[in-house]
Amino acid sequence: MTEQTTVQQRQPLTETMTTVQSKALARFARLKVGAAFLEQGMGKTRLALELANSRAHKLDAVLWVAPYSVLPTVRAEVDKWGCSLPVRCVGYQTLSQSDRTYLDVLDWAKKRRLMIVADESTFIKNAKALRHQRLTEIRKTTHYALVLTGTPLTRDLWDLKRQMDWLSPKILDTSDRAFRYRYFRMKQRVSTNGSERVWFEAYEPNIAHLKTLMTPYIFEARLDVGVPETTREIEHSVSSETHHAYQRERDDFFDIWEHQLGEEIALYRMLGNLKKLAAIDPAKCASIAARVEGTPTLVFCQYREEQRRIADHLEQRLVVNGDTSTADREKAYRRSHNEDIPLLLTYGTGSYGLNLQHRASCHFASQPFDYGDIQQARSRIRRLGQQQPLTYTTHTSDLGIDALIGQNLGRKGWLAELLRRELDPTATL
Repeated sequence: MTEQTTVQQRQPLTETMTTVQSKALARFARLKVGAAFLEQGMGKTRLALELANSRAHKLDAVLWVAPYSVLPTVRAEVDKWGCSLPVRCVGYQTLSQSDRTYLDVLDWAKKRRLMIVADESTFIKNAKALRHQRLTEIRKTTHYALVLTGTPLTRDLWDLKRQMDWLSPKILDTSDRAFRYRYFRMKQRVSTNGSERVWFEAYEPNIAHLKTLMTPYIFEARLDVGVPETTREIEHSVSSETHHAYQRERDDFFDIWEHQLGEEIALYRMLGNLKKLAAIDPAKCASIAARVEGTPTLVFCQYREEQRRIADHLEQRLVVNGDTSTADREKAYRRSHNEDIPLLLTYGTGSYGLNLQHRASCHFASQPFDYGDIQQARSRIRRLGQQQPLTYTTHTSDLGIDALIGQNLGRKGWLAELLRRELDPTATL
């Protein structure tokens, strides 16, 4: 997808803004920075465009930065709602991978009065990532800044600090070291052989203080789809071959930990390998295929091999992954409106930007460690205007790694819900 600048003239609108959009617009009207934490399907794009229109007399253009896969949706929304200013769209991936594009955008930004929009802003949560550093340099040249996301917290409280610091370091006004010791508590464990492990966990009592610093700049709302939602979990037995491979991987981990590499490197390698073994197990993939055969559902996979093994057991299916061309993707999405067959997606290509609310169920063939990926994937069907009851089904193996992932996601979900209650005690708006 190439970079693109569009100017779409404002047309008389027949659709009024929602109550949530109007409240958010009022919150940001007097601010130079803001964070719209609205769940997918609540109209974040239109909110940003209306905010830009309200400042058109003070600005020359809008710079819209989003994940590559979201850019077509952004452009479609700009065409639909219109903008009084030129809108230049660029992908996070392009900014980090192309020095030429980055320098061109930076030079372009310095010569204009800009409002910058960081769409799906958790993409800038890693301060060491090149895209975060480059976007921060561009941010320094702009007059207004807005972050948009439905999943502001996907790992821990650092996600929020990075987004707030990007908007303005004055919001939290604290160094990384001070932030760590104010909002986290150090934990430590000494093993039987005397080695010590130290880590930090969020400190719940101080989250209320963090809230007081952020609240003036944040508008958060949760989507009430108005239909029943059901969550299920199905455990599958894996093959004996996978059980043996799983045991070998664990034994190799303990050997490496003791004799060769540092424990952190060995641990991450083992977790990744065990996770993949559980996901691509032939028996599990066949069992999942049997459950989704002939149904108009979404199936999210982490690995191409996992997706392929499930697809091989289905007579009819639609498959989209990183190798699928743009034209073929659009063809698959169109077919999914009319054919009652599974649509198999990878998280990387299917969890952001798509409106698939014509379907009412999704299956998670395997779960990523990133809480945000799960929430984003759910939001492909959980959108404003959905009229069918929704069902989410998580598939796990009978191996320990899947239980560990579930516990990890549960902790992130707990922290996200705690923060939501602090920001919006009513839960929905």
